[in-house]
Amino acid sequence: TVYIGEENEAPDMREVALVLAPYGRPEIAVGVVGVLGPTRLAYPEAIGTVRFVSGLMNELVDHLYH
Repeated sequence: TVYIGEENEAPDMREVALVLAPYGRPEIAVGVVGVLGPTRLAYPEAIGTVRFVSGLMNELVDHLYH
């Protein structure tokens, strides 16, 4: 999920961008990994990195809880 500037609900976050991805297994271990940066963020790189780290976290949760 990507939130840019005014898309952020919190007034204090309206001048930044967020790139977020969930990870984990429901009812066992869940979380969100993300990047917080300026609205002129390098989105393709940030999205790719967040997806990659989310995948690693999914593997870790699977390994620890399965």
